[in-house]
Amino acid sequence: MVMGPELASLFFYIFIHVNFSVFRPFSLDHFDDYQKHFTVMNYTEGAQLKQVHYDDFIPQFEKQYPEYPWKDVQEGLFQSFAELFQAACSRPAPYGICAYPASRAVYAIDLMLKWDANAEGERIMQPQILEVNFSPDCARACKYHPSFYDDVFRTLFLDDTQGCPVTRIV
Repeated sequence: MVMGPELASLFFYIFIHVNFSVFRPFSLDHFDDYQKHFTVMNYTEGAQLKQVHYDDFIPQFEKQYPEYPWKDVQEGLFQSFAELFQAACSRPAPYGICAYPASRAVYAIDLMLKWDANAEGERIMQPQILEVNFSPDCARACKYHPSFYDDVFRTLFLDDTQGCPVTRIV
């Protein structure tokens, strides 16, 4: 969620939606195979969609990767999101998101985590932003979190985050 001119505020709704492809290995062939190249399967009739709820994902993630606590990975996500929106707001329209005091928006970000190395050569998980959607489809957010839009509107229009599952990034 973005609020205000020149990226005055950026919030992250903590209930993420984790989707996986049908576990077909990625390769640069068979480009007509939708289930091989895309992870969003809820728009194709009969396509298999693997979802893991937020409450289940984090313990499973930390069990599989105990040396990579989710809070550390999430900090990397937050840094990537902040840099993304700072870059998007760094130039005036039509090149960037223009500054307007009453501006409010909801975005969805599709990403993957990539194995990489930091400056010291240590193995890290690096967020890879794949896609940013303005005014995204929030049907699943509402299905699993009925207060989703109440939380979003309280945060964006009332500047009230108390009791809302959001984290301020900027």
